[in-house]
Amino acid sequence: MTTFEKNYDHKKNDKIYVNWETNWYFKENDDAKNWNFFIPLPPPNVTWVLHIGHAQMLTIEDIMVRYNRMIWKKTLWIPWTDHAWISTQVVVEKKLKKEKNLTRQQLWRVKFLEEVWNFVKQSRSTIISQSKKMWASLDWSKEQFTLSERNFRAVRKVFKELYNKNKIYKSSYMTNWCPRCQTVLSDLEVLMKEWQGKLVYIKYFITWKWDSITVATTRPETMFADVAIAVNPSDKRYKKYIWKTVQIPIVNREIPVIGDYDVDISFWTWALKITPTHDKADFEIAKRHNLPMDLYAIDKDWNLTDMCWNFAWTNAENAVELVIDYLENIWNIDKVEDYTHNVPRCERCDTLVQPLVSEQWFMDIQEAWDKSMQAIEKWEVNVVPSRFNKTFYQWLWNLQPWCISRQLWWGHRIPVWTCKNWHKNVFDEDIVLEKYKNTENKWNVWLDMMIFNLIADSKLENPFNIEKLIEVLYQDSFVKAQWKVYESYIESYRLKSKELWKYEKELEKLQKILESVKSEDVDMIIEAGNDLATYLMASLFLKPNDDTYFFELTCSECWDTELVQEEDTLDTWFSSWLWPFTVLWRPEKTDLLKEFYPNTVLETWYDIIFFWVARMMIMSYENMWWNEEKNNFDWKPFENVYLHWLVRDEKWKKMSKSKWNVIDPLDKIKDYGADPLRLSLVLWTTPGNDLNFSDDKLDYNNRFLNKLWNASRFVFNKAEIEDSDWIIYEELYSLLKENKEQLTSFDTWILSWLDELIEQVQDSMDKFYFWEAFVNVQKYVWNKFCDWYIEISKYDDGPFTPTVLLYALWTIYKLLHPVVPFITEALWAKMKFGWNLMMSNFPNKLWIQRDETIDLLVDIIIWLRTLRSKNNIKPHQKIDIFIENFKDTKISKYEDILKKIVVVWNILEKDNWDIITDIIWNQKIWIIIPESEVNYKDRLRELENLLLEEEQFLNWIRKLLSSPGFKQNANENVVKQKESKKEEIEAKILKIKEEISKLKIKLK
Repeated sequence: MTTFEKNYDHKKNDKIYVNWETNWYFKENDDAKNWNFFIPLPPPNVTWVLHIGHAQMLTIEDIMVRYNRMIWKKTLWIPWTDHAWISTQVVVEKKLKKEKNLTRQQLWRVKFLEEVWNFVKQSRSTIISQSKKMWASLDWSKEQFTLSERNFRAVRKVFKELYNKNKIYKSSYMTNWCPRCQTVLSDLEVLMKEWQGKLVYIKYFITWKWDSITVATTRPETMFADVAIAVNPSDKRYKKYIWKTVQIPIVNREIPVIGDYDVDISFWTWALKITPTHDKADFEIAKRHNLPMDLYAIDKDWNLTDMCWNFAWTNAENAVELVIDYLENIWNIDKVEDYTHNVPRCERCDTLVQPLVSEQWFMDIQEAWDKSMQAIEKWEVNVVPSRFNKTFYQWLWNLQPWCISRQLWWGHRIPVWTCKNWHKNVFDEDIVLEKYKNTENKWNVWLDMMIFNLIADSKLENPFNIEKLIEVLYQDSFVKAQWKVYESYIESYRLKSKELWKYEKELEKLQKILESVKSEDVDMIIEAGNDLATYLMASLFLKPNDDTYFFELTCSECWDTELVQEEDTLDTWFSSWLWPFTVLWRPEKTDLLKEFYPNTVLETWYDIIFFWVARMMIMSYENMWWNEEKNNFDWKPFENVYLHWLVRDEKWKKMSKSKWNVIDPLDKIKDYGADPLRLSLVLWTTPGNDLNFSDDKLDYNNRFLNKLWNASRFVFNKAEIEDSDWIIYEELYSLLKENKEQLTSFDTWILSWLDELIEQVQDSMDKFYFWEAFVNVQKYVWNKFCDWYIEISKYDDGPFTPTVLLYALWTIYKLLHPVVPFITEALWAKMKFGWNLMMSNFPNKLWIQRDETIDLLVDIIIWLRTLRSKNNIKPHQKIDIFIENFKDTKISKYEDILKKIVVVWNILEKDNWDIITDIIWNQKIWIIIPESEVNYKDRLRELENLLLEEEQFLNWIRKLLSSPGFKQNANENVVKQKESKKEEIEAKILKIKEEISKLKIKLK
């Protein structure tokens, strides 16, 4: 026997989620009949604790996914996390220093990365647990990580292809250098902050003359690396000095005076010191004039270099005052002023960032850039909201070569090996296939590929012994669904072997050996160990030395075998830019990739459009094509880009730990449950516009869900569900469809509005107007179903009213399920509607015609209730009312219901002066109240305000109808509707004026 508790217990949500997950409801449905729908999760950093922004992201994406499951699309939502290069490494370095008093350099690379992997595995489990508590119906069996075995392989393959196309290159260029993190940063990882500094006017004396050129600078400490003084050739004051030389103060090194039209003659002293290795603008000027680029005043540790005279090795920040003092002593200072300006700081550690010319790896992809521009121009990719198309286009237009290298250990190590003759070689695992291609012995190819990848990933030191190799292969893969590391490789290689069928048997043999290595059978372990040793000895790459093996790579140009891999790693965004296809198991040509690429939707924050969304488009156009399908494969990464908003606090302030206004979504889930939080993150906002979040919104949505729960309890008892069997939707639908004639007017009224709601919701969801869809459902549930239909069903109970109640609830649960999945799933089970709401389909319309008389009746009741309240008439005090020509109206047949709901004695047939009057649907309504309680002045004021509003509206309609363009372009039905509305308003205005006249007479 089913019982219906008085209140919903949100603490049971975990059980509901476990039920969904254990029944594999989050996987793609192979029986789905419609198009595919795929949305990969934008990866949260693995070191983070999920915040309210992630809760919002998960809500929006879960809404999309659940809705598309219900409209019977083959739906896939894949979770993944990002390795977060700088933040992760910094956290682990601090942890090592605090707990073991060690630096990463003391551990060496492989040992340090083992520490990072241990930390990351713990952090990942926290993120997954939080994501599940935040309701995400992700397919956890396909979970990805940017440093998974598969992604390591994919990144190397893409890097190699781009390098071979000359689109990745190494060059000296101006970069942002963080002395604390000891790495370059992208412009987007640098924050500009206000700084109280000094503006120093330094005199540079002309060689062999007493004349001087004064230069104003905020960085006097860099003058030791100056290579020129630049003046504007059109400036008569300095034109005569061009191609003469000046002397750098203190060190007296001569540098030329050059002419450059970029020098602003209205700025400061009309001259610039050119220090190309420490200033971006100076770097561009130096390139134009072919000036030296090899002089550095500041090193990577933020200390002055040995070219800075007695200031060498002094901290650059401390050196500023020392240099100023010395210049003043030798009369090279004109003046010093306090100066406030913005300086670059590291987003991660807030260290002052140093503009520094350094040799880095860059990527330049012009062809893919052009295709991305065309995709935006031709609307091949739908951006929601569309106003961001312009922003997208402008950013692509100003695209510069990307610096993709970082001086870190945690991340994708750059797959470049340099020989002793400085030849550069880019390798991926295919180097193994190439070497075995022309040999008879092919049975060792798979193990050598594994070993190459482990060494390239810095997971296995080179050289290594067999025990260490087995240890690494048997480590847990970061992605739990892939078991052990070797199993992850086997899984990928099994897909690869479909292309390389002649190697398939060798892969099966290797799998059996590796499985036997950890067997409980001693004989099997010994045999497997011997087989593995045989494999290693037969390798074309491994050179044995006692009990160790060295994996030997050969230079493709000089055949040197002493190759050294690049120490730097790739920017974390490099792997994230490949996300649209690597998350579908690229580099292999998997069925998932062919089925779900391009991605249906990319959903992300609007402020990430520049450095992630645009670059994903570029990388997809560059990499996503297969030769045999080049002409008909859709290269674009996604069909739609949905840009959601930022969540701010209730005062519209940006959330920040320093402001103590950060909201932990798990705290709100603990207090309210997930459903009210989800509603609060979706309603009252639109794409691309920020949302202010408050507990008031949570309370409001919690009351709404309580209302839904109580309404369901009422129907549960009225329909006597407690002892009934399962209720089948098809039977309810057919029963109502076949008995339309026997439905009451109230039944058809609520069902017709429900038909309209189904259409509205589907239209809004298809347009990504989620807030609109659920606001409409909320209004229907609160304002029509609960407040009216349930209330009226107590007085007007037709033969099919219980069926209508059940059908309406059944549909409401379905419409609300994408946004409030837990309470709707719980109610679905309580009402015996079937096994699982999550796997049900989207509701169909009944195509019921609405009787608008009920809308009139509802409006009249609302007005009468409002008037009772305004005049302090007690709820149970009966009154008399007057409705003009009541007996001749369609609502006369509802007289009994009207009297019961409004608590009325009589509905009068004649006019009465001691009344309060209003016009509803062009119908005059009067309520008769005691003379002492009538406030005619207030009523007159109300009617005059109403008259003003209606006259303004009438003027607008008249102007619209008199416009030639409107009648020419508007649909004929629309024109008729406006003309009918004009006549209705004119009639209403006449009646309002009549009532105003009566009240004015009464007040005399």
